[in-house]
Amino acid sequence: MEEIYEEMIAVSRKIASSFPPPRFYACCEPWMSLSQALFSADPQVLRCRGLVRNELKNNYGHGLEHVEKVAVEAGALLWIEAERLYLEEGKGQRAGILAQLAGLLHDLCRGEKNHARLGAAQAGRILREFSISPEEERVIVGAISNHEAFLEPQPLESPLGQLVSDALYDADKFRWGPDNFTLTLWEMLRSSRAPMVRVIHRFPKGMKGIARIKETFRTETGKTYGPEFIDLGLEIGEKVLEYLRARFELELAQATKDEEGRKTKVPD
Repeated sequence: MEEIYEEMIAVSRKIASSFPPPRFYACCEPWMSLSQALFSADPQVLRCRGLVRNELKNNYGHGLEHVEKVAVEAGALLWIEAERLYLEEGKGQRAGILAQLAGLLHDLCRGEKNHARLGAAQAGRILREFSISPEEERVIVGAISNHEAFLEPQPLESPLGQLVSDALYDADKFRWGPDNFTLTLWEMLRSSRAPMVRVIHRFPKGMKGIARIKETFRTETGKTYGPEFIDLGLEIGEKVLEYLRARFELELAQATKDEEGRKTKVPD
């Protein structure tokens, strides 16, 4: 069964390569480059990357690749919004680093019930070993608490904290686009080992749930570019579903036959 997940990652990535990348990357390239540079150089960010590396192994499709993308894009979103709101340059840069730390730490408890709240508590314990102020720790912990989809976020005590929270949420939900269908879904299925026929039957319902994310982006930049991430993901998902239905045609037919047999079976 392991082979099917590798097959689907390869197939999905090939399908995704036929679509253009989200416009966010071209339109926001200067801020992405700034965020990537600091992500690769800031001592506290580098230390945090080392700490989470082992924590995020076998993390239900939300491992190191996921959190590093979220961290870099959360930093970029933060700086875009900081410029738009005319925040002081030093404050904006520092807040971008806080957004990156939040991005790295946000999925520590993925797979557990109330994972955002539990992850925030664990992140708080980790951050006590960092050279950050209590206020900065509260900003990161609050942002992580607020990153779960379809739950009402708690307002943070400072405008800057709220901005970090919103940037983290949007960067995380960008991942519900192409990334969901090219990696995350298959890694989650690898851990659950759900039968592929059941996956195919549930696929349309799952895509409807993903479509709901389009209305939840929180920063102005996220509202501008986030829905395109979701739309691209859904287009890729439709092509992936077509492939799955063809790939498992015989198994689907047998499952339908078995179900019809159960419905028509006369009790003794």
